[in-house]
Parts: sequence; C-alpha cells; structure tokens
Amino acid sequence: MKLLQAKERDGLSVLMFGLGLIGGAVDRSLQLRWRAREQRFPYDWHDSSLRQAQRAAIRAALPTRGRIAMVWTGGQSGFAATEAGMAQETALVTELVDMAEALARDGRPVDFHMLSSAGGLFEGQTHCSGGVPHPVRPYGEGKRQQEEILARAVGLNRRRVYRPSSVYGVTRSRRVGLVTALISNAMRGGTTRIFGNQNTLRDYVLVDDIGHYIARSILQSGSGGPIEALLLASGRPASVFEVIQRITERMERPLLLQFDPHPSNAQDMSFLPSALPADWQATPLPSGIAGIVTFLRSGPA
Repeated sequence: MKLLQAKERDGLSVLMFGLGLIGGAVDRSLQLRWRAREQRFPYDWHDSSLRQAQRAAIRAALPTRGRIAMVWTGGQSGFAATEAGMAQETALVTELVDMAEALARDGRPVDFHMLSSAGGLFEGQTHCSGGVPHPVRPYGEGKRQQEEILARAVGLNRRRVYRPSSVYGVTRSRRVGLVTALISNAMRGGTTRIFGNQNTLRDYVLVDDIGHYIARSILQSGSGGPIEALLLASGRPASVFEVIQRITERMERPLLLQFDPHPSNAQDMSFLPSALPADWQATPLPSGIAGIVTFLRSGPA
C-alpha cells in the first residue's frame, strides 16, 4: 500500500490500498494535483496476523494531526469470483473500516473512499437508475456486503462509494478489459476471445476519468453525513459490435476474433444519464479508444 502525506500546512494523509488499474489512475491523478511525500508499506492480502502488524506500522507513520483519507481500490476479484474469494476480500475491507473507525476515535477526521462495481451490483439491468442493488453472482453480492459494512461504520467523516461500469484503460504494466485487449491484440496480430456476443450492450468508461474524479473527491474537504453511492458510467451504452467497428476503423486493419459459443458474460447492462453525479463527465468512447491506440503505439507497454 502507499501513504501520501502532504506538507504540514495541507493537513491531509492519504492511505491507498490497491494500485491496480483504477488505483493506479487515482494515484497518478493525486500526484498531478497535489504535491506530497510518498511512503510505501507492505500489506499482505493473505495473512491476517501479518496484516495486523502492518496496520500498526502504518498507524505509527501517520502524523498526529490532520485529516486522513483511506482509499480502498484493492482486491483481486472479478465476475468469476467464488464465494470464498469474495469472503476473503470482504474480510480485508472489514479490517480497514475497523482501522478507520479506530483512527476516528482518536479524534481525527477520517474519510473513507471505497471502490465498488456497477456491473456486479446491477448485472443484467438496462436503463438502470443505480438504486437498490440486485446482484446475481458472488462477485456482486460481495460488493454489496462491502458497501453495507461501510454504511454501518460509526464516527467517520465522509463516506463515498464509487460504482464504475465497464472500465477500460491501460498502464505500462497491465492491460485489462475488452477495449484494450482488442487494440493490443490487433497491434501484434493476436486473437481476442470474447465472452459475450456482438449484440451485448455495455456502458464503457475510461479509467482516467475515474481516477480524476476520485482524486478530486479525496482532496475535497467536507463534513460527514450519510454514505454516498456514486454511479460512474457514460450513460451511453455500446454494443460489442460497435466497439469492434470503432477499433477496426482506428487501427485500419481487421481484428482476429473468437466468440465463446457458450458466453458467460453476455447480459446487457446500461445506465440512465440522470443517475450520474452532476460533477461527473465521461470521455466519449471514440476519444477513449483513440487515446489508448496512441498510448500503445508510443512504445512498449
């Protein structure tokens, strides 16, 4: 995990748990917006007794005064996660919420920012308003439980849950998602296996948009209140066919595709624009695709 600590006059310490695709985007955006000292601490995802000692070391490194923002963008789960896998991830979240509450009892204002999943919570729903979750598999149920744990937390300042839809993007160290897989495979002449069908509708959102939004929220000061659940989507779904066509046009070469004959992830999902936060803005899909193509062409990822 990473501790970002500003100069004393800024009075904010940010504890980042998880630096994958979305966590990395949040971290980059924080560094662009906010000059801070940086420390890295080990945090073991598998050994609970070791994590207890690691949390004590993290607490010892915090300044004695000022606001704390804990940010959970971790976990290794996905749509295929099992109940056991989600239970392990939820145990991690519970420990961190408990840590936040303990820090708050010391008289510190503590914010908690949690990454969740619109796809997991609202799988198979179209024109969704992002209201009451109705998960249909262990992944979504685990995310729902994690949100409820934060909702029950006592004494925290601001509590925000972010529910992104189908995230796409790229870093130098990792590629994920259909959009980036199609582009990177096209560049090297590889085949992309698709676990939906050409008519499957999804709401694609660029990871950099999420990173900027969460970073801005972390740096904002504010008083406590009810937990906020924020849907981060584009409000404009696209079919797999449309994604393929846009990438084909941009790459100016055919894509090699293999559709799973028994797709495990083929349900449509879309979200109403009216359900999105007023201060949220999503990059249009064609612009996002163009940006990824330019990035991957700029050098080895």
